[in-house]
Amino acid sequence: MAKSTVEEIRDVLRREIAEGFRPGDLLPNERELAERFEVSRNTIRETMIHLEALSLIEKTKRGARVRTPDFGVMFQELTNHFDTSARSFTDVLNFRRINETGAAPLMVCHVTDAQLDAIRAANARMVAALTAAEAAQADYDFHYGLVQAAGNEVLARMYDVLSVPLKYYLEVGKSQELNTATAKAQHDHIIAALESRDAAALAQALADHFQHSGEVLASWLATRERRSEPITIWPVQRPIHSKQTS
Repeated sequence: MAKSTVEEIRDVLRREIAEGFRPGDLLPNERELAERFEVSRNTIRETMIHLEALSLIEKTKRGARVRTPDFGVMFQELTNHFDTSARSFTDVLNFRRINETGAAPLMVCHVTDAQLDAIRAANARMVAALTAAEAAQADYDFHYGLVQAAGNEVLARMYDVLSVPLKYYLEVGKSQELNTATAKAQHDHIIAALESRDAAALAQALADHFQHSGEVLASWLATRERRSEPITIWPVQRPIHSKQTS
């Protein structure tokens, strides 16, 4: 499908903002841009609305000003296209495995006592949860706490932006007849390694945890395939069974 004039100008300006402008810089005014692209000022105004919606600029009394890049906006379109295919489930699990295990050395270097307390509290909430959604939120908070402990802002922002699909995939595990004690015990091993600031032990504890999660996922996908369940987007909240996993 051919791009509209607004979309073409928007893409040119997006590239120029990324390559030649700094946060706080002013863009040329509407008249200058209209003359440059040989379009009406109304077309430029509409283009500015697009750029503002992308959080690339903000309107000021002096004109359109370039904003600090926002990772949330960069990834928001990505989160709208996650489905419940086996490939998506596997990719999300491996995304978590790669990032959290890889960040283990940073976690042991930067974790604070307050962060450890929050991680312990999330683990306790997961066990006490009454619904799959509550357990998934607590499990997400546990792993997000680990990511925050690494002290890497980009990694933390990625988990922020992907929170909806991450919590959804965690919720699937929570709806299964599986052993909560196993998940809690594995989380406890992760916490112990983090408390002792032992990077090798932490990496191993995380690897064991994700290996278990992979086995749970494989079992669930096999069951779903036998039932020929259709692919859906963001299902309704499920009741939690007395046993679950993460």
